[in-house]
Amino acid sequence: MTSRKLKVLTAKPGLDGHDRGIKYVNRVFRDAGYEVIYIGNAMPKEIVRASIDEDVDIIGLSILSSSYKILIPEFLDIVEEKGIKDRMLLLGGIILPKDQELYKKRGFAGVYGPGTNVHEVVKFINKHFNISS
Repeated sequence: MTSRKLKVLTAKPGLDGHDRGIKYVNRVFRDAGYEVIYIGNAMPKEIVRASIDEDVDIIGLSILSSSYKILIPEFLDIVEEKGIKDRMLLLGGIILPKDQELYKKRGFAGVYGPGTNVHEVVKFINKHFNISS
């Protein structure tokens, strides 16, 4: 069982300005006892670099624009290139179902859409890291 705080980096890939949801997720994650590092808007390379620099356990992305079709594959390519597939990857936003499945196959542990109960995501994370709720 993990006794230290989980470290989560959250970001908004690209220039998507819709940040209300990710800010709520960050608050729920903090309330769950996670250390949250929110870097706001950033390009995939910057997100991966910050994840490595901060030595995080989880990378959570939120994107509410169709730019995900370019930015998420780029992010995944960089994750593979940098050898950090051991991090838990989470994605939230408006993602087409066919793309959700593709991203899960490429390494996202969870892909969540609008209306997702964030407390269920916390339960999912805790179960993955063997943390009692």
